[in-house]
Amino acid sequence: MFEDHMHVTCACVVGGAGVAGMGFLFNALKTGTLAELARNGLIIVDASETPGIGSLGNYCITANSVGDVFIDCLRDPRLADIFEPLEYSPAYWRIRRQANSAPPLAEAGELMAEASQLVLRHIVQHYGVRIWHSTTITEVIWQPGQLCLRVETAGYERRIHCQGLVLNLGGRQDPRHLVEHLAAQGLHLSRSARILGSDAILRMNAVQLREHLVPFIANGQRISVIGGSHSAFSVLENLADALEFAGLREVTLIHRTPIRLFYETVEQAQEEGCQFDPQQDVCPLSGRVNRSGGLRYRALDIGREVLARSRIGKTGVGVQRMQTHQGPPGDLERAAQALAEPGAVIQCTGYQPVLPVLSHADGTPVELRQARGGLDSDANGCPLDQQGRRLDGLYLFGIGSGLAADPQLGSEPSFEGRIYGVWQFHHDASRVVIEALQARLRRLACAADHPRQTLIQVLDERMHLLLPGLAGKR
Repeated sequence: MFEDHMHVTCACVVGGAGVAGMGFLFNALKTGTLAELARNGLIIVDASETPGIGSLGNYCITANSVGDVFIDCLRDPRLADIFEPLEYSPAYWRIRRQANSAPPLAEAGELMAEASQLVLRHIVQHYGVRIWHSTTITEVIWQPGQLCLRVETAGYERRIHCQGLVLNLGGRQDPRHLVEHLAAQGLHLSRSARILGSDAILRMNAVQLREHLVPFIANGQRISVIGGSHSAFSVLENLADALEFAGLREVTLIHRTPIRLFYETVEQAQEEGCQFDPQQDVCPLSGRVNRSGGLRYRALDIGREVLARSRIGKTGVGVQRMQTHQGPPGDLERAAQALAEPGAVIQCTGYQPVLPVLSHADGTPVELRQARGGLDSDANGCPLDQQGRRLDGLYLFGIGSGLAADPQLGSEPSFEGRIYGVWQFHHDASRVVIEALQARLRRLACAADHPRQTLIQVLDERMHLLLPGLAGKR
């Protein structure tokens, strides 16, 4: 690692030490690859004062995984000594007691935060990893062999030059994305509608929900939830629990495609009379039905009640449900009429990634291509720009980015979104990024050792910028 007053040069930067970034570090420790990644300098850059905490514990909902899934992220012989202090942690034992049921996400977040602090302390002491906390990445300047990061700490700017950047800064919900999503279906919101993000709603307690939504109930205005995912049904439950006694009688649920339910096995789905495609809706690795797109655990219970009785759980709050794509006759027209009314609209249609300014070395901006559910990236998490050119050395796989459904990651072929979740961050999703980053660092090291033999390699590195389909073919 090289460093002066204004510039630092290192091999690798992990931008963001939330759930995805920590999953990358956990997996690098498990697989024994952290030493190689850190050999020529590894810096973790995080905007918070306490990297590793993340926002997982801020949500007032039930996890969509059982407790043992979170324990499995810690269950590895290479990590046993690091996590020995967890034997005395109340958070650890709370999750252990819920090994076969879905725990509150706040409790899972507390455990993962404690484990992350232990990992960060270990890699600083034993691998020389550096942590820059309270530091914001303001710009990433990309070129084929190197990335330059402009970062700011307390108003003081520095630059980091690196060969690989693992960038997961969290997700955001942009109301413009919802408006575009609806417009593509011929639907339009009332000008007086108030859009609220599910991310904010799911962080609110009952008192806060009443403060924000009781005025709509008092004025007889509609509350509409847009989406059919786990977050949409978690929102339904929280609204019913907090607002039934404030006068809430019905919520409108508008979703594009059919509501899908998760089943551990094909046999279980068949026993419950679930209609599914045995080729398209079953994960080839696990045999699970609707593994990525289906409602799980508490959201599954709420979903069943909504589908069967048009009620939210055991409350008296009803649901008026409308499917806008190939739904029952009249649903699209009813949805258009509902959205044209003033009221509250809760956006549950996914996330976009939080990103710094991205630019080329000549100062021209880099615009990343979007896909359903996140960024359009290759199998290694390298994003593509609007022209379909791959940005080697930049890796994103967290919320708002995600990886496409892939046989190696495990998902049903019919799933159109992106793959992300705590277990995936700690296992398959981060694994492909680790392998790609390792290969890149070795390739660049070889080029530095043999500069006279690298013309073809340099051409290969840049070929996809000119002719994406010919990269690697000579």
